Amino acid sequence: MQFINLFLMYSILGYSLETLSSLITNPGFNSGMLRGPWTPIYGIAILIIYFINKKLEMLNLKKWQKVILFFIIITTLLTLLEFICGNLIYIFLNKTYWDYTDFKFNLGKFITLEISLIWGVGATLINYLLLNKSLKIAKKISKFITILLSLVFIGDIAYYILERI
Repeated sequence: MQFINLFLMYSILGYSLETLSSLITNPGFNSGMLRGPWTPIYGIAILIIYFINKKLEMLNLKKWQKVILFFIIITTLLTLLEFICGNLIYIFLNKTYWDYTDFKFNLGKFITLEISLIWGVGATLINYLLLNKSLKIAKKISKFITILLSLVFIGDIAYYILERI
C-alpha cells in the first residue's frame, strides 16, 4: 500500500505543479491524457527514486559519493523514462504532450539536457529532503483511501482506453 500511495501522491503532486506552472508560462497546457488530477510519469519517477536510493544505501560509499552517484543514475534513468514515455505516447496515441525541439541541447522531441538536469536536481532534492517524510505520509493514508483512489485512477485509465475504441 505504501508504494501505491507514494505513486498516487507524486502523480497528483506532479500534475498540480505542472498545472500551476502552466497557468503562468503556457495557458491552455494539458498535463496529460487522463481526466483526473494525476500525471503518472511523476508516480513512476518517485518509485525509481526510492529504489535507486535503497540500492545505493547498500553500498559502502561516503555521503557525497552517494549523492553524486545518485544524481548521475537518477538523471539518466528519468531522462530515459521521459524518452520512452514520450515515444510510446506518440507511437500509440499519435500525441505529443511535450516537445523540446526549441531547446538548445535537445535530442529530438522528448529529451533535452536542460530538462534532464532539472529532473536530476529535483529528484536529488526530493530524495534527500522529502522522501522520508513522503514515506511517513504514505504509510498513514488509510487502506480505504488507497483503494478508493486506486479504483478511480484505474477507472480513469479504463475510460481513456474505452473512449478511443
